[in-house]
Amino acid sequence: MSKANIPRVTIAIPTYNRSSLLEVSLKSALSQSYEDLEILVLDNASSDDTPAIVEKFTDSRIKYIRHPENVGPLRNWNRVITLNRSPYLLILQDDDILLPECISECLQALEANPAAAFTFGVTAGIDLDNQPVPIPGECPTQGGVISGLELLHQYVTGTNWVIHVSTVLMRSSALEQAGFFDALHAKMLIDLPLYFRMASLFDVVFVAKTLAHVRLHVGQLTEQCFRVEGSTGPISILGERTDAIAYLLKSSRCEDPAYRSWLADRLLDLSMRRSEMTGLIVPELTLSWDEKAAILKEEVELIVPAGVDFLLMDNDEFAVDFVSGRQALPLMQSDGASVGPPPDENTAIEALEELHQAGVNFVVVAWPAFWWLDYYSGLREHLRSHYTCVLRNSRMIAYELQAK
Repeated sequence: MSKANIPRVTIAIPTYNRSSLLEVSLKSALSQSYEDLEILVLDNASSDDTPAIVEKFTDSRIKYIRHPENVGPLRNWNRVITLNRSPYLLILQDDDILLPECISECLQALEANPAAAFTFGVTAGIDLDNQPVPIPGECPTQGGVISGLELLHQYVTGTNWVIHVSTVLMRSSALEQAGFFDALHAKMLIDLPLYFRMASLFDVVFVAKTLAHVRLHVGQLTEQCFRVEGSTGPISILGERTDAIAYLLKSSRCEDPAYRSWLADRLLDLSMRRSEMTGLIVPELTLSWDEKAAILKEEVELIVPAGVDFLLMDNDEFAVDFVSGRQALPLMQSDGASVGPPPDENTAIEALEELHQAGVNFVVVAWPAFWWLDYYSGLREHLRSHYTCVLRNSRMIAYELQAK
């Protein structure tokens, strides 16, 4: 085929046994305002009426490929890359809906920024009845080019930016350097490792517009692995953040010794959180809850003098007098009783400083609240930059509130 006949953009839809949802997704691909498209439907040996659904469409831009056997999601997605002929590629999940200007907006953003590898945009969540539902995570505050290394840095700080595959238009030349999808840390998270590899090499572009409707429903592997009790998905995210640290260590940003030290601290933080999560899933690998609590009590007694109150961040797991001769004060309180986690990091910092001004000089972050130091990244950086860490292990991180 001559270059003149190669479409500028390929929209690929890997699918398996979702014929009714696929029909809606396929319609949204065909309804794009930008029309120089090829639409690849890669059927992973569906046992439902997927072939009949695709046959209903007569648009010549559709190319239907049916595998004789189910090759699994990862191999199906990687076949998208090997079959792609276009300079730009977007993978549309078979239960999502592209808004009409999605491809046009993404293509315009990439062509205006030739050093960028891919776009990502805002998504709106919907359920199976097309009713709005919230999507966990956050977006950048404004559109435009983002340094790939800055994107990796933001993930390492704890920012949970939503990069949804159905808004990711990738430059094929960048894919040639970055490689394929991979299941490094979890089989349900095969796209983020690729985005991180591209970000380590190129800039990215955020389109600050809603580009797709993303379905959230119990039939999704992601839903089962991230948003149900006891799910293992968060462990994989820690693995991805660890990989981001590795990419940053290899970058020019690490010429700054202070930045290298910060990355080392983050690596230790992530390692402790991963140990905590792994212990919940595979308890025989780590100390029991009771063992950790007993050791924590002894360690606090060594750090905090008798008769001295201390600030305890513990997710309300311990009694105020669990350490003899010392009272554990909650960060957020009403009449001395805990009122749970702070609403945001600024409130957390203000509460910390109020307790410090009132005479509290020790802070203990116990392992049930390690997640606070990711979620409230500003609090973590405030403690790290202003005060001295006197102990760090898999049970606690303790600070003495004396200026460095």
